[in-house]
Amino acid sequence: MKEQQYLWENNDLFEPVHTFECGQCFRWDKQEDGSYVGIIRNNIIKVEKKYDKILFSGIGEDDFEQLCKVYFD
Repeated sequence: MKEQQYLWENNDLFEPVHTFECGQCFRWDKQEDGSYVGIIRNNIIKVEKKYDKILFSGIGEDDFEQLCKVYFD
């Protein structure tokens, strides 16, 4: 496992609060800073929105860019 980051730029449509608190996404925990932490496959991922950018960071074996694009498509 390795630490990774993926920055998804120019994305004003993705709202983590709507995605993670809609009742269809499970096992995502809201953090005090407003980010969310969850597991996708065997990867621990933190999701943060900063203006029109989404930062995915954490540890895992899979490529975060590909993994997050598929998961959040």
